[in-house]
Amino acid sequence: MLVCVASTNPVKLEATREALIEIGKGWEVKGVEGESGVSAQPWCDETFSGAKARAYKALQNEECEIGLGIEGGVCWEKGKLIAYAVIFAADRDKENFSFSPSFTLPNEIGNLLIKGKELGEATDLIYGKVNSKHKEGAVGVLTNIVDRKRLYRDAIILALYPFYNGKE
Repeated sequence: MLVCVASTNPVKLEATREALIEIGKGWEVKGVEGESGVSAQPWCDETFSGAKARAYKALQNEECEIGLGIEGGVCWEKGKLIAYAVIFAADRDKENFSFSPSFTLPNEIGNLLIKGKELGEATDLIYGKVNSKHKEGAVGVLTNIVDRKRLYRDAIILALYPFYNGKE
């Protein structure tokens, strides 16, 4: 089975590889181009829309059997700005999705996001990092424990369960 991730971001691809190893089916992963059709920094419902669009874009590649869209976004919750990801999986017959854990963002990052910066860019500016969105991500910079790959891995497994165990 070939799972195509609509991204070339190494963190998203490696998180998918690790999830597939844990699932234990011997499936392969491939990164393919797949635009989200949403803002560069998705807010709230755009995050779900972007993940779904990416999954279906990946499926346009004929060799892909499952399309996977991973979209990080931010949203207001209980007066705080949170960051999270939506994982959307689809084949030609079914679809499923999951959400990663969410985490609150410091006000300094939130202020930059409100001004139009992307989360990775804002994180880099505040904490003196370079290209953190292709590495540990904001979650890794903030927690020093949970990196972006770990944040995605279990959510990918959750989105894929109807495809590997037949329980819908």
